[in-house]
Amino acid sequence: MKPLSWLLTLLLAISVINYPNPFNPKGGEIVTFECTSDSTLETDLYIYDMSARLLLQKPFNLQSGLNRLIWNGYSEANERVGTGIYLYRLIEKPAKSSLAKGKIWVINR
Repeated sequence: MKPLSWLLTLLLAISVINYPNPFNPKGGEIVTFECTSDSTLETDLYIYDMSARLLLQKPFNLQSGLNRLIWNGYSEANERVGTGIYLYRLIEKPAKSSLAKGKIWVINR
């Protein structure tokens, strides 16, 4: 079963892009996360600071085709995040498996 497992992981891999990167929430900018999916998946987008502290968890349920989600640079506590690099991860809900990850650069001017 192991060969099938890695093949399934490869086929389900999803590429997420985010733009603009860097972005300026203090100036009113938002960042858009965009990905294309071949199937419907129930997922969440997690955003962390560099100390791995969870700042935000947003539902990002993927439908077949192009999917978009925006983030305004605020945490779940409704506080604007500071200048720095933040990490994001797209997690499939039922399996708790990671589908994609990346970085966001925030510059507050």
